[in-house]
Amino acid sequence: ADRYSFGELRVSHEQNLIFADVQLSDLCSLWQEVKELGFATPNVGLLTNIICCPGGDFCSLANAKSIPVAEAIQQRFDDLDYLHDIGEIDLNISGCMNACGHHHVGHIGILGVDKSGEEWYQIEVGGNQGEVRPGRGASLGKVIGPSFARAEVPDVIEKLIECYLARRDSDAERFIDVVHRIGVEAFKESVYGNADQRAAHRRGQLASA
Repeated sequence: ADRYSFGELRVSHEQNLIFADVQLSDLCSLWQEVKELGFATPNVGLLTNIICCPGGDFCSLANAKSIPVAEAIQQRFDDLDYLHDIGEIDLNISGCMNACGHHHVGHIGILGVDKSGEEWYQIEVGGNQGEVRPGRGASLGKVIGPSFARAEVPDVIEKLIECYLARRDSDAERFIDVVHRIGVEAFKESVYGNADQRAAHRRGQLASA
C-alpha cells in the first residue's frame, strides 16, 4: 500500500482488499507482487470468494467456527476452471445469529448453531442482497432442512452445486436465478433425498444430540 496506493488499503464488505488510486503504469508490478503473496486468485464473484465471520476461533459470541468451514469448501472447489463453469454465486458464513457473515443474504448461506454444546451448521439457499433482475429484489435465504456436522458441509455444498448445474437452462443462468425459478424443494431433495431419507437424517440428528 505504501508503494502503490499512497499508504491506503481498504477492505470491502465482501472481504476483498482494495488498493486505491494505483497508477496505471504500476498495475502490472502490483499484480505480480500480490500474486507472489497469494492474493491474486481470479475468483471474485465465484463460489470460493466467501464472506466469512471470525467465528468460534476469534469471537466469544459465536456458536460455531466459521473459518475452517470456509477453508474446507475452498479446498473442495480448488479447480478454477470449474469455478468459472459454475459461475456467479455468493456463499456467506456466520458463526451465530448475529449474522456478521451475512449468511441470510447469500445465494448459499451457512449458519453455525449450538446443539448441546456441539457445533452444527444450518444451510440456506435463495438469499440475495440486491436486485437480481427487474421485479426481483433482495430476499432472505430459506433453510433447506436439519443442520449438519462440520465435516458434512462441503458434501452438502457440492450436492447443491450439482443440483444447480443439472437444472440450469444455460451457462448464463446463475445459481440464484435457478433457485428463484424452481424453488427450494429440488435443492432440498438433492441434499436429503426423499421424505423417508429426510426422516432418517432427522432421527440420526436427534440420536446424536
